[in-house]
This record gives sequence, C-alpha cells and structure tokens, in this order.
Amino acid sequence: MQLILKKTLLSKKPSPQSVLMALFSYLILLLAFIINDRDLVANGYDVYEKGEYWKAFTTSLMHGDFVHLGSNTLFFVAFSMLLNSYFGFWIFPVLSFIVGGIVNLIALKIYDPQIYLVGISGVIYFMAAFWMTMFVSLERHMTLYKRLMITTGVSLILFFPELFVKNNVSYLAHGLGFGIGIIFGALYFKFNRSELRSHEVWIERHPDPDAYILEELSLQYPEDSDSSKGQTLHYAANSGGITNGIDN
Repeated sequence: MQLILKKTLLSKKPSPQSVLMALFSYLILLLAFIINDRDLVANGYDVYEKGEYWKAFTTSLMHGDFVHLGSNTLFFVAFSMLLNSYFGFWIFPVLSFIVGGIVNLIALKIYDPQIYLVGISGVIYFMAAFWMTMFVSLERHMTLYKRLMITTGVSLILFFPELFVKNNVSYLAHGLGFGIGIIFGALYFKFNRSELRSHEVWIERHPDPDAYILEELSLQYPEDSDSSKGQTLHYAANSGGITNGIDN
C-alpha cells in the first residue's frame, strides 16, 4: 500500500489566541505611532556614541507616517498570527522583537551616525523568511517545486512594493531580517524536527482503485530515526481520488 501524507502542523487553523496576540501587537504599534515619542527612535549616534542601545529595539515600534505604518499592517498582522499560532510565544513576539533589535544594531553600525532607522519592516522580513522556511520544510504533501513556487510568490509580493519607493527604505535592514529569518528557521526545524513532524497524519491507499478503506495508522518515519510517531487517523476514502504522493 502507498502511504499518503494527509495533514501537517500547518494544516490546522490559526488559534483564536494567536489572532488576539496579533491584534494586540498591532495595537501597540498603533499606540506608539499616536504617541510619537521621538525619544524612542534611534540613529547610530544615539546608540553607539551615547550608549542608548535600547533605542535599537524601541525604534522598531515607531513609523515615519501613517503610510509607512499602513504598508506594514497586513504582513505584520498575518505573520505574527501565523508564527504565534504554530510556533508559540517564544518565536513571536519574543524572538521576532529581539531579532528586530539585532537587525537595527547592525544596520545603524553601517549607516551614517545621523541617519534615523524606524519601523517594523526588519521584523516583518524576519517573520516572513522564518515562516517560508518552515513551510518548505513541513508541507511535504506538496512537491518541493510547488513549495518553492509558493514561497517565491510570497517573496515577490513582499518585495514588489519597494520597486516604487525611490528613497527612505532600508534595504539593508530588510535583507538582514530576511537572511536571519532563513537561518533561524532552518535551525529551528533542525532542532525541533521530531516534534514538528509528530503532527503529520498519514493514510494508506489501497491498491484497488475502486476500494474504500478505513485504516488506523500510527507510523514511524524511516528517514527520521529520532522522530516520534505520527498521529492516528480514522479515515475513509476512495483511493482513486487521492493523487498526492510522498515527497521528502
């Protein structure tokens, strides 16, 4: 019998708690924009000459104008909800916010000391890259080609608006966030592979295309010597209607 991967961790709907976390996090950005405390923004002089390193973290909450904030809204809410729901509180908001500060510290070290760096974009690029890395690693019911095409499409949507912005965009911060997101995503998968793939649900397809089956499966994956068993599924299906195979 052929084994079919039916569900993964990402097959679940985002939790209501993650939606609330995303909205609450965005509310913080909105309040920071309304308050507009200029003491929270950072440039290289403040951080490295005056020793105000904390500003590298708070400046992520600030935005130049409403258009700047608005352009970050959709992606910030979406990725914060996804990361919090599937990978937990320590990935978003904790790790995401910390990485945002690290990205700003690196960028401000490179930029002219008088240049201010504001906005949550570096964090968004980190979250997007982390999510896409996990998507490619986990969604094995799709072919690798299809997974790469989907993530490439998301990347183009993320990068495309910048083609129309002539200045005032920190491509350095965006690139750093994206690169760190890929690295952290790969490391997270490497060290949590067993737990992440324990959410996979597999079914058997009967060799008779006209047969209906009802199987209870609990499967140890041969390629993951240290992985835990997949979930059990009671599933009735016409095997002729299932076309997706296994792709590692």
